[in-house]
Amino acid sequence: MKRQCLILSVFLLLSSALQAQILTKISFNGLQRTKESFLQEELSSYIGRPLTAKTLNNIESDLQAMNLFSSINIKQNPAEAEQETPVELYITVTEKISFIPLPFAMYSSDSGFMAGGFIMDMNAGGRKNIFVTGLIWSPDNTMLMGTYSHQPKIGVPGFSLFASVSNQNIKIKNSDGDTLLRFKLGSANARGNALFRINRYNSANLGLGYSGFFPRDTDDFEDLYVRNRGIALAGWNIADKNWNGVFLSESSFNFDANISFDNKSHVTSELSSSIRMQQPVTKKLRVNVDAGAGIVLNGLITDNLGKSSGRVTILEDKFSTPKIAGLSSGLEYAFLQTGRIGTFSVYGNYEFVFAQEFDDSLLFCHGFNTGMKVYLKELAFPALSVGLAYNATKNKFSFAGSFGVSF
Repeated sequence: MKRQCLILSVFLLLSSALQAQILTKISFNGLQRTKESFLQEELSSYIGRPLTAKTLNNIESDLQAMNLFSSINIKQNPAEAEQETPVELYITVTEKISFIPLPFAMYSSDSGFMAGGFIMDMNAGGRKNIFVTGLIWSPDNTMLMGTYSHQPKIGVPGFSLFASVSNQNIKIKNSDGDTLLRFKLGSANARGNALFRINRYNSANLGLGYSGFFPRDTDDFEDLYVRNRGIALAGWNIADKNWNGVFLSESSFNFDANISFDNKSHVTSELSSSIRMQQPVTKKLRVNVDAGAGIVLNGLITDNLGKSSGRVTILEDKFSTPKIAGLSSGLEYAFLQTGRIGTFSVYGNYEFVFAQEFDDSLLFCHGFNTGMKVYLKELAFPALSVGLAYNATKNKFSFAGSFGVSF
């Protein structure tokens, strides 16, 4: 009986292979800014492979992940293929607006009001190269920044450049919201990375950077001295994205490391990692899991990490720590989809976080966050988000909202 089952399994596998449709060509209609040669390069690994339902989903997911198209319609010719029939795909797209001057505003009950404006091009050169420059302003911070990212191809490296100058009033707080240190800081930052795309799932980066810290109006605190730092950076990312018609869900792992040397021969290292798992339960409902951890070795107060390194929202915005690990898990539901605006969703997560306090004691907090997000249909930019977080350990609520960017 076992032998018969084995023979049957082998027969079914061979039959499936013989009946496979082979993808030989992909053509595009509806392109305006995006270059077809770029899309052909991005999808070239599918040519010559069997065209299965999973392959079709991967192709659509890859296109959705570019965030360049508001609609994607895939047809194949011939529609009904026989054994090993060469098949061509005809993909009709509608492009999003990817170049725009974009004002934004944010408010947080912890940090107050922030506003600014960017000139953004998310499809520079028609090849999804990214260019952003603009101003960020708040009562405690004025920053000018610019960045350009030239996307890599498999086997051909890309690069990214970033620069910023800022003038800030820095506040460092503990988990209770008490201000432990306050000082003014001028800073300048520059960074260049080589970007590598290994395959559909794996990417990496290597880079060098400079950070200048120029504190003033400080108390007598030994960590606050003028610092000129050279930085070496490296990172690795594994990611898979899947489109189900409502959500572009992601499964990913990211690891980053850097080491810096300053003008007083002070050596600092930082390690951080994150995991994201998004899994649809139904077409409009998905599970979201985010986890993150970070550690600073031999760091100064200006090297400390914020709550985003733990992938949590329940801590103070100005909370500063050299060690953090957090987990956020919950559900997201798309309650409305419109052809003109996009997708509206509500979410709810429960969070756990461990961190080191300013006095070196261990902090553990838990609580929930809930809110709403808007995923725009016609623009290749973030749109609107509002969120309410509750730290049950500290019995404290915090609220944040943004327009033009998403936090």
